[in-house]
Amino acid sequence: MSMLGASPRTGVSHGRRQSGSMAINMMLMLIGLVGMLGLIEIGYLYWAKRDTQKVADLSSLAGAQQLQDCNAANTDNTAARGNAGTENGFGGTLTITCGTWDPVANAGIVDHFSTSASSTAPNAVKVVAARPVTPFFAFTSSLPGVNTEAVATQVSPAAAFSIGSTLVGVNGAATLQQFLQSIGINLNGTSLVGYQGLANVTITPAGLLQQLGITVPTNITVGGLNTLLAAQTNTHALIDVLNAIVTVGGQQQLTSANVSLLNAINAAVGNIPLNVTLGSTGSTPTGLFAQIIGPDGTAQSALNTQVNALQLLNAAIGVATNGHAIYGSPINITTPLGINVTASTSVIEPPSVGIGGVGTTAYTAQIRTFIDIATPTNGTSLLGGLIYLSVNLPIAVDLVNAQATLTSLCNTTNSAGQPQATVAVNASVLKMCVGNITQAGAFSTALGCDSIPGASTPQQLFKVSLGTTNLASLNTSIVTNALPASGSGTLAAGQTAIIPQTNSLAIGTSVNNLVTALTAALLTNSATQPPASSSQTATQIATDLWNNTTTTNSNLQRAQQALNEVQTASQGFQGLLGNVTSSVTDLLGNTVELNVPGLLTDVGSLLSGVNGALSGILNEAGCALGGTNQCIALISSAISGGGTGANSNAFVGLLSFLLQALQTPLNDLGSSVLSPILTNTLGLDIGQNTVNMQSLECHRVQLVY
Repeated sequence: MSMLGASPRTGVSHGRRQSGSMAINMMLMLIGLVGMLGLIEIGYLYWAKRDTQKVADLSSLAGAQQLQDCNAANTDNTAARGNAGTENGFGGTLTITCGTWDPVANAGIVDHFSTSASSTAPNAVKVVAARPVTPFFAFTSSLPGVNTEAVATQVSPAAAFSIGSTLVGVNGAATLQQFLQSIGINLNGTSLVGYQGLANVTITPAGLLQQLGITVPTNITVGGLNTLLAAQTNTHALIDVLNAIVTVGGQQQLTSANVSLLNAINAAVGNIPLNVTLGSTGSTPTGLFAQIIGPDGTAQSALNTQVNALQLLNAAIGVATNGHAIYGSPINITTPLGINVTASTSVIEPPSVGIGGVGTTAYTAQIRTFIDIATPTNGTSLLGGLIYLSVNLPIAVDLVNAQATLTSLCNTTNSAGQPQATVAVNASVLKMCVGNITQAGAFSTALGCDSIPGASTPQQLFKVSLGTTNLASLNTSIVTNALPASGSGTLAAGQTAIIPQTNSLAIGTSVNNLVTALTAALLTNSATQPPASSSQTATQIATDLWNNTTTTNSNLQRAQQALNEVQTASQGFQGLLGNVTSSVTDLLGNTVELNVPGLLTDVGSLLSGVNGALSGILNEAGCALGGTNQCIALISSAISGGGTGANSNAFVGLLSFLLQALQTPLNDLGSSVLSPILTNTLGLDIGQNTVNMQSLECHRVQLVY
């Protein structure tokens, strides 16, 4: 019975425990539900915060796009307010302020935004958006209100562009092979085909610097960025820069090709350090990027500008090979008189890419040729006799030097509605200097050839002598004026233009003018220093001509042949002087004084005497019946005596034969040296340069806080 009585008491106890457990579970469930509702309330609060932040962000961006909508007091902007209220349906409180965002001037302010610079036009809009948050549930009468801030600034317009000599290529494309040719490196084009994939790829300087491991502060100024880039001198090998460009450009497969390219460049220019300076300082470019210009003082616009990857790769090679790239092998030409012409060409200043606003510049690769025209040590016989000519003509020629400058950004659009930029180009070609110049010195400066050491020091350029007697000589230095070419063009992003479009000079005409100017300068300068004895000069010329005649017939025929040679040489001199046009004299400027009318009169006097002797040659019985001395005296008499101008006929005759001796090497200077370099290697049309507008970014805005 005791067992039967215990059972009901145990069941009651168990039921009470079940009821208690259920109560606890219900309580825990209720607490969980309340917690979940609280989390929903908190999540809603965060959503309200984020939604309000979005309104502030979009409103400030809209205001920055329309800074002209700021009111006079800079306490409102209708574009910003309209975006928040109308487009985003914001019903809270908006505080809108127009002012200046400057991370440098406002470094002590958290958001770098200030309204204190009242004299400065606003470049940013700050929006403070506030709203109350009504709770979903009745657990609390209210939630904390949300308050958000945003600052957006208008980024100054910026462009990336380059300038280079016109390169003639397949379908007009400036391939890597042609660029390498233009700086003097001739490589097989088949190994460079893969690089064409970079032609339509753009990268940013920020991306390139990051790939190179260079840390750029977020608030860096334009001046600070220029200093940072210029300081990257010998720390970045060309191979590292090439690999960084192709990697950022998404062409990693070209890294192996970069190794082959680098080996080929080394083989072409010698085993030299190939390092890349990234930036430039001052007006003389030395780095990959020309000096950056940023009117707002910040560098973010330049850092995020799109730059053509292939152009950047080209420029990097030009910087690394600066001063070393030689046009093929040095040229050696020997004329019939034994006068030797040697020439070599080098890049004395690398190309650069311009990035920035109005005032930004970009440069071509500046190329110089050094030519040395010289006779053997002991000279060479001028007329096949005892009159000897010694020549030492060291010549430096600046072939191309061009600078492009942004003068206007985003002020016009083309027919397709694309914004445009205007670029002004100033170029000079074929500036020439003659003086005490060496090959090593010729390539030592990127300034004009007149800045080469010794360029303004007088040099004995030639000497015509008879034994120890000086018959004619010239000791001077000469500088021609550069052929200027200037113009401007307006381009949209991705466009290329040849600037200037007009007033270009054909290569043949330009080189001919240069050679004519040099020849005229040499001869007319020596005409101011005639020898003391015109009779001695006439006698020796006559003797050498007589002894050098090829006919063995009668004396009169030999005398006639000698006089014909004088006539031919003098007529050639007359023709040269007749070609000294204003284009030639403009080249020489004030550095050389040309007395062309006086010399033409002197040549006319000589020709008159020679023609008179030729017309009466058959009546010269003394020469016909006599010996050698009478015939030499006849020739000497025809080219002796005083002319009607400043110089004796004998001296003018000597200059005429000197012209014949110099004409071939000077013509070789044009036809075999300068013209092939300008035409075949550079593909250059004198006075025309190709400007490529790689990217143009107008009216950009960005959130900065």
